Amino acid sequence: MQPIQETQVLIIGGGIGGLTLAALCRRLDISCLVLERSKKVTPAGAGISLAPNALRVLDQLGLYQDIVRHGQSLDKIVIHRNRTKWRTLDWARVTSPFGYPVYSIERHHFHHLLYRAADGDNTVLLDCSVADLVDDAAERHVKVKLVTGAQINADVVVGSDGIRSVTRRILARQAGLDGKNTIRFTGRVHMSGYTAPMENLGPKDLGQVESQGQEEMGRSVWANATPAMVNEAYGTRFHPFAETGQFKDVVDRSERVIASNVFEEVDFPTMSKGRVALLGDGISAISTNPSIPSLADTFAAAAHSMTSFFGQGACQAIEDATELANSLQQHFSVSHKGEKGLLKVPPLQGGTSNLVQILSDYSTIRSQRAKAVASFSRDYAKVHTAKLPYGLGPLVRKFIYAYMPEWGWTRGLRWLYGHQPTINDVSK
Repeated sequence: MQPIQETQVLIIGGGIGGLTLAALCRRLDISCLVLERSKKVTPAGAGISLAPNALRVLDQLGLYQDIVRHGQSLDKIVIHRNRTKWRTLDWARVTSPFGYPVYSIERHHFHHLLYRAADGDNTVLLDCSVADLVDDAAERHVKVKLVTGAQINADVVVGSDGIRSVTRRILARQAGLDGKNTIRFTGRVHMSGYTAPMENLGPKDLGQVESQGQEEMGRSVWANATPAMVNEAYGTRFHPFAETGQFKDVVDRSERVIASNVFEEVDFPTMSKGRVALLGDGISAISTNPSIPSLADTFAAAAHSMTSFFGQGACQAIEDATELANSLQQHFSVSHKGEKGLLKVPPLQGGTSNLVQILSDYSTIRSQRAKAVASFSRDYAKVHTAKLPYGLGPLVRKFIYAYMPEWGWTRGLRWLYGHQPTINDVSK
């Protein structure tokens, strides 16, 4: 029989949300382990956007200077409608009141920074697939069983395992709930990739992104996307960074392209059940009402699925992790400070009922925020694609993109970028 490991916090999923929480737990001196089903750390995707609402806690973790060195701040947005240039928006000025700009960084490098901050070599267990978890209130621990037969006991289990969340599906099954998909395909596809350096671009172009105000595309499903597939659909379209003005010039220089169907959450149930919490881009449903069916569909993610407009998926996972870390700190009753100002947390205090209530409070706070951000992202997508009622889409889109002053953008984003959660009682 294999020995049973024990930890205060067991995180299922070693993505951005899971590793952020692990790094925060380490900072708070809360013991944790991360279960990652992959055999090696290979984050998917190309670039990632980090906005002011996520950067403050990353600064608190000591990662901001690395992000500055290896990332690129978003300074200007060049806005075109087909071949007509509407304006160049000074995004650095828009975001300056929030203390941090928006940064773009390669996903694999950012993932490495989090892995290091979480002491991943000692906390992340690779090739670990979860078979079952048992949260019996009468028991001291939540028991997590792996497909290998091993068992890990934890005071708290956190599901951060992405769009095919095993954690959520197990809880739904145990509750006797039928699978119900609350994730909806938006009809849009997000494309990203890497290109080789383009000789027609220089230092003056650093920090600029291009935004095209166009109608929604007709292609909806992409499997194993290749540059040839992208060029077939969009290669002749205009792109201001292309030497000849055609998008295929950019695609032809690509090292790889990634096409992902964009889903969004249409229902926002609880983000916790008992001593199990969920976090990350894409939460779904674990209903506490036996009469209400729950989400157990593979198209949902562990927490709150939202569209990619405004690039808030990773930022919301980081916000989740921060708020959850504060909840765990509250539960694990901080007693005194140790060396280097790190908080020393004693074994579990306060009982199971106290923990369940604390996680329920976390769920309430984060569900409200996730719903607001997802709604904003969905509405912004309608503006961007000019899909508004009464034929107002083109008019509203042109006003916002071509004429709305920068202070209007700043004011409109204050609720999003100005919300900057940090872990409590820990110096930067």
